[in-house]
Formats: sequence, structure tokens, C-alpha cells
Amino acid sequence: MRLYLLVAVLSTAALLSAAEYSTYIGDANDYHVARTIADSVGNTYIAGSRVLASQTSEIFVLKLDTTGKIVLFATLSGKGSDSANDLALDSAANIYIAGATSSANFPLHNPFQSTPGPGFLVKFSPDASQLLYSTYFPAVVKALAVDSAGNAYVTGNTFSPDFPVTPGLPAGPATRGIAAASGAFLTKISATGERILYSALMVGHGKDCGGGSSCFTSFRNTIGVAIALDPSGAAYIAGNTDTNDLATPGAMLTKGTGAFVAKVNAAGTALSYLTYVGPTYYPFVPFTNPANTARAIAVDASGNAYVAGSTFDPILPTTKGAYQTTYNGPTNPTPPNPLPPPDAFVVKLNPGGTGVVWATYIGGKDADVANSVALDPSGNVWVAGTTASQDFPNTQGWSQGGDFVVALNATGSSLPYAARFPNDSVAQSVAVDAAGLVHVAGSTGLVSAIAPAQPPVARIVGIANAAAGPATGRIVPGEIVAIYGPHIGPATPGAGGVQVSIGGRDAPVLYAADSQINAIVPFGVDGRFSAAVHVVFKGVTGPDFLAGVSAADPEVFRNSEGYAAAINQDGTINSPDHPAQGGSIVSIWVTGTGYEPSLDGREGQVAASAEDFDCCEVDVMGVRADVLYGGTAPGLVVGVVQVNFRVPVLEFFAAQPYLELTVQAGGQSSLPVRIYARQ
Repeated sequence: MRLYLLVAVLSTAALLSAAEYSTYIGDANDYHVARTIADSVGNTYIAGSRVLASQTSEIFVLKLDTTGKIVLFATLSGKGSDSANDLALDSAANIYIAGATSSANFPLHNPFQSTPGPGFLVKFSPDASQLLYSTYFPAVVKALAVDSAGNAYVTGNTFSPDFPVTPGLPAGPATRGIAAASGAFLTKISATGERILYSALMVGHGKDCGGGSSCFTSFRNTIGVAIALDPSGAAYIAGNTDTNDLATPGAMLTKGTGAFVAKVNAAGTALSYLTYVGPTYYPFVPFTNPANTARAIAVDASGNAYVAGSTFDPILPTTKGAYQTTYNGPTNPTPPNPLPPPDAFVVKLNPGGTGVVWATYIGGKDADVANSVALDPSGNVWVAGTTASQDFPNTQGWSQGGDFVVALNATGSSLPYAARFPNDSVAQSVAVDAAGLVHVAGSTGLVSAIAPAQPPVARIVGIANAAAGPATGRIVPGEIVAIYGPHIGPATPGAGGVQVSIGGRDAPVLYAADSQINAIVPFGVDGRFSAAVHVVFKGVTGPDFLAGVSAADPEVFRNSEGYAAAINQDGTINSPDHPAQGGSIVSIWVTGTGYEPSLDGREGQVAASAEDFDCCEVDVMGVRADVLYGGTAPGLVVGVVQVNFRVPVLEFFAAQPYLELTVQAGGQSSLPVRIYARQ
């Protein structure tokens, strides 16, 4: 079963113990979290972007106190689209954000670059009331770090041949045109933001093509994706490349492709090392398809670098005694189409970059990806990411969702903590504070603090449309939602013994289990900006979860294969053996189409007859379908909407066994979903 704010304001958290909490930081706009970090006393900072009604985006940053309450919220934008990619704090709690901008009028203050550039870097005062500096940057910034003196370090990539570089460091150059080559940059900017202190540009040109002239004239791409500092001020980046000639002599792996780690000395005068992580690639002209992809990096006090990401490399340099020493994917993959499903990985490199201290895979039979990595005070390595593997480790888990948080011990030999969470609830970013509390965020705006040594506190962690889509914290009047959280319902599934209240109104409960409740949002929450959701189980009322209220968020119910649950015109179930014919009528079922006055107060009742309220439009492969009916679904609860539409005759797609469609309602579109079809 599946399911589906803020203005500064005052979205509260689910107030729990002083340790654990979960909250949603969004509003009716789409939020995209880039990074979460924790300060020394356990406050949580989150930065990202939110999409506005104009379809432009603005940067946001907010701070949650130790109970999850928002105590700071700020935005910054020009008239274009501005997106935050990373966040950092200095020792004085000044806030740094970096990313991408298309705004010609991005707000500037003491810039070292005033001409519009694709990147930006800003520094706020601790309460975000003052902009200490704001500058354009000559390339999009992918990642950011700050040292104790307030100097900022940024990385990303550029094709610009005149990107600034300083003596002693790799100088590229990047090139444009045929066989263009991008470079990964590492740039240090002064604490006042007015000048570059040093800058390196790492560009590769050799490429393992596997034959074919188009490969030799194709782009060469090298990019920095993550950055970290050690106490001495040395800077480390993790990146990815499809070139094979970047490594420095004496590095652990001088011939390779894909993920790499580079270190620049504290003086900014030399590249200490650059090593590849693994050697394997699968050539398919004009693509190299490296087997290893870096996504995150952390560095300890001794200068050991921990790089995390995804891999389908069967010879990743794992070490004896590591948690998982062998790749858990296909033993005889036949790439490049399709490429094998990856495992997550963590590799700990020694301070000189000459060898592996330890390295391990983390994964099951299907795709597993590490997105973020952090170190705790005990030397444990925390990793957040996504999994599609049913056999992914889940010792402390209460969910079977597609996000995970795991901890590797200091030797990389075991997982003292491993848990799965609902989709999009924790996989975007992980941080650990001085007390060992784990701060996590999903990409859509869910934020949680986890006390790993304790059983999870019963609370709502996220809410989703029950038909499809990620967990967020948004609801729609009349929508069937899935409410996720640890121990919020009975161990034996059943609707009895659980009550749900949304916006002070009883919400009909359709299903309840230990970690999921399906309920129908009362139509009476229409017109509200937000509504408190709480669950009563065994007479105990759980903490409120403040959900944002949207006008519509339609999603189509799916079958076990992920296709639309659909009935053909002849009454057969839509399937590979019974595809829909072009020109015939197909019925699908949707929820989240929005407020309908005639149904107010009837949510949860079984619809006795058809009532067409013209709810929806259907788009099939870019063609508007003829919708014959959009209303109640006789025999099903009010909250489920039936849509009957005529399948367009699309001769161009006659050879494929499916058609892809979306449903629109209230100005919002569903995720794409397929039906089996024959033209």
C-alpha cells in the first residue's frame, strides 16, 4: 500500500521527547531539500529550494530547535530560478548557502563577481537577518564546506576555458566544442567573500571508448559532487569522471574511471593526491558507463576520507572483515543495456590517498544507492540513501519503504544500526550532532531526529497519497492517504481500535497496521493552509503532525506491476494478455482530485450511484484523451474517483505494448503511469 510548507512560519513539528521528532517543513509549494546539518547543541538546519506559483524557484534556509520547532526561516531569490545545492555553518553560526541561479538580478552584497553567472554563494548572519555577502560564481556550485576562519570551499564542474586557477594547482584547462572537456573545480573563497584565495581545475582527456569514432569526439566530463575539510584546513572532494588520466602518481588507483577522491593541501599550493575508487566500466559508444559513482564524502580528524555512493563494480577494493565484501548484484551482468543494479558502498581512504583502510558494499539484490554520509563522535559512519532490495538490512526498521539509514562501526565490519523508512522521508541528507542524535531529511521536506540507541517513539513520520507518490506532509480534501510512522497502529492489521483526526474532524479509517494507517481526508479541510493530523491508538493520542493542505494532488491507483489498475471496455482487466485497443474506453481510479461540494460530509461512505462532477483531464503520450466520465466510483468509498476515457489512436506508438498517461485535476498532474495497449 502507498501513500502521499512553509512559510516561515509556523509549521510546528510533531513535538515528542527532547530527542526524537518528525516534522514537515513545506507548504502548498513543492519543496526540494538539498542538505541538512546539525550544530553543536542539536539544532537542525535545512536548506533547499521551493517552487513558486510562477514556476520559478527561490532559496530557503530554516532552523529547527531540539524539539523540531521552526525558529528561523529565510528566503532569497531574484526573478529567475534559484536553487540551493548545499549548506554550511562556521564556528560563529553564520550560514552559508551555494547553488545555481538563472536570475539576472540575484541579490548581491560585497560580491567578488557581480556579472550574472550560473552559480552563487551567500553568507547570512546567524539569525539570517543580515546578508553578510552574496556573490555570483562562474559555475554552478554543487557542494560547499566552511573552515573555522569562515573561508568557504566550493566544488562543481565547468566547461569554461577561462575558469580562475591559481599557481601550483591543476589548471585544466576545460574546453568547449568537439570533444569538449569539463573540469571539477575546487575553489577557496575568503571569509568576507570578496576574493578567491586559491582555485584548482581538474580536467581529464583520456577516455576508454571501446571503439567507435563518435566516442573519440564525445564530451569528457569531470565533476566534483561533495566536499569536506580536515582540521588542518586541507580540502577533499569526491567526484565522478568518464576519463582515465586524472590520478596522481602514487595514488591508490592511478588507472580507472568513475568515482574519484582528490585532496588539496591546507596552503592551497598543491594537489596532495587524486585517486580513482574503482577500475570497472562498461563501454557502450559513445558512453563509458563507469561502475562506481561517488555521491558524498566525510573526513575525520586524522585526514581519512570516507566516500560513499553506488557501485556495480565486482572488484571494488573491499577489505577482509568488512561488513559486505562482495557485490550483491548479478554475478554475470550483461551491460550496458541494462546496466546492473548497484549496491551502496563506503570506502575509507588513508590520509595519503595511497590505500584503503577499509571498504564495503551495502546492498541487496536490487538497486541500492548511498546519497549522504556523516561521522558521529564515536567514529561510526552514518549513511542515508535509497533501496529497492527486499533483503536490504533492516534490523531496527519499522517500515519496508525505499529509504534507509545505516551506521557502520569504526572498522567498517558491522552495522550497529540499520533501518528502512518510507520513500522520500530520510534519504536526502544525514548529519549527527555531538550527542549522537541523527538528523535526517527527505527530498520533499520531511525532517526527523532519530535516537538510534532507543526504540522509536510512536509518531507520524510522513503522509502520502495512498495511490502513488512519495511521502511528504501534504494532504488534499477527500484524498485517501497513507499515514506512516512507527507503532501508530495494531500489530495485526485491521481498521479497529484506531481513530484519526485531521483538522479537528474525524477521518474515516480504511486500514490500520503497526506502521501505516490509510484514512480519508475530510472534505471540510478545504480552504485551510494547514491541518493538524493526529492518531489515537489504544486510547493514547499521538503528537500532532502539521500537514500542508493542497487544492489537488491526483494520483492513479496501480496494480502490483506498477501499471494503472484499469478495466477495458469489454470488462476485462487491463493486462499484457488483455491490452486496451486504440479508440476503446478504459476505466481507471484516482484519488486526490480535490474538493467536491456535493461530496462534503460523505467521505468514507460507499458510493451507491454514479455522480459525474467532471473532475479530471487525461493526457496519453502527449495527446489529450476524450474523458467521458469523472466522478464517484459506484461500490467504492467516496474519496476514490473513477475516470473513463477513450484511448487515443496513436499510430506512432503502435509497436510498443503500453501507453503512458497522466491525470490532471485542479491544475496539478499525477505521476506518469502506464496501461497495456495495442493500437
